[in-house]
Amino acid sequence: MKITHSAITSPVFEFVKTVEVDLAFGDEMWPTRFEILRDTERQDHFRCRVWQLEMFRIQSTFPQTGRRPAHNPSDHTLIVEWEGAHVGRYDDFVAANADAALKKVIEDFRKFLEHTTGERAT
Repeated sequence: MKITHSAITSPVFEFVKTVEVDLAFGDEMWPTRFEILRDTERQDHFRCRVWQLEMFRIQSTFPQTGRRPAHNPSDHTLIVEWEGAHVGRYDDFVAANADAALKKVIEDFRKFLEHTTGERAT
């Protein structure tokens, strides 16, 4: 699949695999998701997005009572792009298949965890 337009600056990627792990650093819990996407025209090109689930306190804008929001803030879990240390470049990389692409990303993440915690991963 290809979309040709001046606003499109990348190939079209399709979602092919996802895994999720729960990270615990001290009292903080960070559910973390790895999503593997494949280029629809080059089957050996992949992209990975790393996400984490985080809790946010959100204040809705509407409805309003006068000039103030009518509702109190509420807490919601949102998925946001990984804001931790840079683990690797995953916008467009080559792998034999989706499993090999995921293995590459997880290996880089394992190295990040070992460096960050000083604890060996197996």
